[in-house]
Amino acid sequence: MKNVHAEEPEPERAPEPALTDDPLWPRAGAWPLPADAGPLDAALIGVPTSRTSLSPTNAHETPQAIRAALRRYSGHAVQPASPGGRGAETDAVLDEALAVADAGDLRDPDSDDGERAAAAAIAALAERAGLVIALGGDNACTVPAALGVAQAHGGLASAGLITLDAHHDLRDGRSNGSPVRRLIEAGLDPRRIVQIGIADFANSRAYRERARDWGITVVHRDELHERRMAEVVAEALAVAGAGGGPIHVDLDVDVCDRSVAPGCPASIPGGIQAHELRRAARLLAADPRVRGLDLAEIDASADSPDGRTVRLAALCVLEALAGVAMRTGSFGGTSCA
Repeated sequence: MKNVHAEEPEPERAPEPALTDDPLWPRAGAWPLPADAGPLDAALIGVPTSRTSLSPTNAHETPQAIRAALRRYSGHAVQPASPGGRGAETDAVLDEALAVADAGDLRDPDSDDGERAAAAAIAALAERAGLVIALGGDNACTVPAALGVAQAHGGLASAGLITLDAHHDLRDGRSNGSPVRRLIEAGLDPRRIVQIGIADFANSRAYRERARDWGITVVHRDELHERRMAEVVAEALAVAGAGGGPIHVDLDVDVCDRSVAPGCPASIPGGIQAHELRRAARLLAADPRVRGLDLAEIDASADSPDGRTVRLAALCVLEALAGVAMRTGSFGGTSCA
């Protein structure tokens, strides 16, 4: 008799067909190593943290998965128009407008020595690039990413941090649930930290009180039902940038609704939508004070068969680069910042 309670094995995924080659539709993601490029508008670097995660994860596989997903998209972006201005929208081809490099993946960023080396490597990139985009990895990647950006631009004393995350990440110990607390202990002023998207039933009273007592600005998920993302981003930039130093942005993709981010172990129903995260990535990266941005908490091996979580992360990379094009005035040759 068949055991109706036994789990059926998952069917093997069919290999994806090869991407078409169209010379009039160049694909994103084929960026050189930093050594092969001059001054950089932006640089990518993989920070494959996973070993201290609170839940089992293969998040260390995600940087390479994001790179593969980037090849699905072009680098063409268009600024929105208004009635009466159709057809006159400014646009940009990112590979033509920006100098972008990919520094590959860091080794062993979960160990003490590896984390210090990761921060140093990111600092070196941040000295050359207007924006460093760190591809996580679980949320532990935020520590070396933010430390490296700060080291390159005056230190943590004047720096700020903006997170889009369902969680406070103020836990004790060392894990993917502790990066914000660890950065505060390293010298980041919590009064220049803004957390956007903090969700009910995903935190505890103790960590909410810790955030409040330390002076962290918290924008609850439900606020985003009533406020435009541009307004929230402007508030966050004003708070995080008050010290005059660099701002690091942590895009923890589990802030998104589980329907669009099934590859995030801690995503929940009721999170923000994909278009909200993409909009935030572009708006934040358009500000020249934002010198670092990470994408965290995706386990590529746990994604849905259509790869929607990893594809969202790849699009956030492109949105961030579009933001850099805005800050450099590369849309249609006019300044859009």
